Amino acid sequence: MSRWRRLLGALWLLYFALRNALRAGYYLGAIPPEWGEAGIHGPWTYLGMAALVWAIAFGVASALCWWRGSQGAGWIMGAMILYQIHLWIHRLTLMPSPFVAQSHGFALLISLLTLAWTAWLIGLIPPRYRARA
Repeated sequence: MSRWRRLLGALWLLYFALRNALRAGYYLGAIPPEWGEAGIHGPWTYLGMAALVWAIAFGVASALCWWRGSQGAGWIMGAMILYQIHLWIHRLTLMPSPFVAQSHGFALLISLLTLAWTAWLIGLIPPRYRARA
């Protein structure tokens, strides 16, 4: 796997780490108390802790991708699959809105594309080379 592809893979995973770290900070510390008074309740602590766990997992995966390349690809892909399953469990249980249900098809497409892009970036899908004449 080329150095540039490893760099892209590490940055892709770092994006997920940072996104989940920001989400953890938001859920654990930035939910305004007025939401509770307005009747907006959610499992904020659970969502924050889950996002924190995923931030750490993707941070480790990013480092593993950069230093080990495709040697850790199985573990990284396993983490990404578990992450997508976790997102779908949240989508199906914590978001019962009919508006969310109308977008399940698009969300499934995004999940599958995320898995395929991750597999390519970490070296599970080999690049195609043209034969030289």
